[in-house]
Amino acid sequence: MSFSSLELQVVELLNSFPALDPLMVFLSVIGQGPLWALIGLCLFIYSSRRTAIYYGMTGISVWVVCTVLKSVLMVPRPEDIRFVVEATGYSLPSTHSAMAFATAMFLHSKAGRYSPFLWTGALLMAISRVFAGVHYPSDVIAGALIGMIMGYAWIRIIPVLDGYLEKIMDQD
Repeated sequence: MSFSSLELQVVELLNSFPALDPLMVFLSVIGQGPLWALIGLCLFIYSSRRTAIYYGMTGISVWVVCTVLKSVLMVPRPEDIRFVVEATGYSLPSTHSAMAFATAMFLHSKAGRYSPFLWTGALLMAISRVFAGVHYPSDVIAGALIGMIMGYAWIRIIPVLDGYLEKIMDQD
């Protein structure tokens, strides 16, 4: 059994539970932008403008990396499967998964005892994309890895940017 046939079997298995369609559609639709905008707005209101801006920059950078990789790798989406949601373009990596895991990583330390909910939500969003028939498991795994790496990178970049911004402000 090849890796690709195993992946297709996983897609077919997850895709065979139509009773879960409403949940999976919800997770897929909200992951197209509304959830990330809501999180950014909450950060802006309840945390700080700077955190909200950095979160937005994290999201933009994740989207750019995923878009570039999709155009370079050109992996087609699963075919001959029941599509629960519509998706266009290429499959690898999953931008939904990348955004979900970047968010979980970026907000992990800020979320405190609610952090497990972030990670659970990210995992559910990744699974929803396979369930919906628009991604292979390797697509969401790659997206999750990209998201975690980029979320962590932004956590490490923020102090450097803050120091740079303070130096610029002190010169005025």
